[in-house]
Amino acid sequence: MNAPTSPVTTDPLLKPFRLAHLELRNRIMSTSHAIGFGEDGMPASRYQRYHEAKAEGGIGLTMFGGSTNVSPDSANTFGQLRASDDRIIPYFQEFADRVHKHG
Repeated sequence: MNAPTSPVTTDPLLKPFRLAHLELRNRIMSTSHAIGFGEDGMPASRYQRYHEAKAEGGIGLTMFGGSTNVSPDSANTFGQLRASDDRIIPYFQEFADRVHKHG
């Protein structure tokens, strides 16, 4: 007799997903949205913790930067990120490390 299966073990959303070299632990994701946590255009600690908590909770993919400014002449308002400033690079590196340590 076969053991019964539960929806948790058979739900495709909870199964790993692979696309070329990228493998996600499941198919649950959070789309990019502007949360207004940027500090002087940088994704500082609060911004990073917001996404790190999602990774810690088991999400397969979190996207960030909802309405990030990419032009130096764009006004930086409402806690948006500023990708036109190279100061953001170390923040992105730290961000990736914080999220990836959870899977």
